[in-house]
Amino acid sequence: MIIKYTNFSDGIHSFRLSEPVKNLGLEELFFGDVEVGFKMDKSLHQIVLDCDLTVHSKLVCDRCAVEFETNLTSHFQISYLFSRETVKSDEYNVKYLSPDQEKINLKDDIYEYAELSIPLKRLCKDDCRGLCPHCGKNLNEETCNCKDESTHDIWEPLKKLKGNFNN
Repeated sequence: MIIKYTNFSDGIHSFRLSEPVKNLGLEELFFGDVEVGFKMDKSLHQIVLDCDLTVHSKLVCDRCAVEFETNLTSHFQISYLFSRETVKSDEYNVKYLSPDQEKINLKDDIYEYAELSIPLKRLCKDDCRGLCPHCGKNLNEETCNCKDESTHDIWEPLKKLKGNFNN
């Protein structure tokens, strides 16, 4: 995704861009198009991009192992400062542009934020009941007759102590 910022006057501009995931190298995790809504604040010395990213993904639920489709979103902001000198910055969302540059290439940033939008715990729904640990049935679809037998209660010694002190 490339933005030619010289086409815009100073001020705040809103626009949307869409790009197939294949063009961004994201076809392994996502499908369809990556959609990004931009709010660009352009001034004489800097450009601030306020971005809302939406990607479509197929994930596997961590509890019930069912494949599901979902839209993942991410919000991020990147500041571009104009500088005549080549500046190397350790700040993650601050980048420098030389005055002779006309375009901003967002491909790497979109790639990173799309990957960061994948949740650590992937659930098909918030109240997913998962699989039965004994018979393996999906508890979202059917119930099972397995008994929940707790063979090792780690809290048992504390429960005994509690009973001794409540007299």
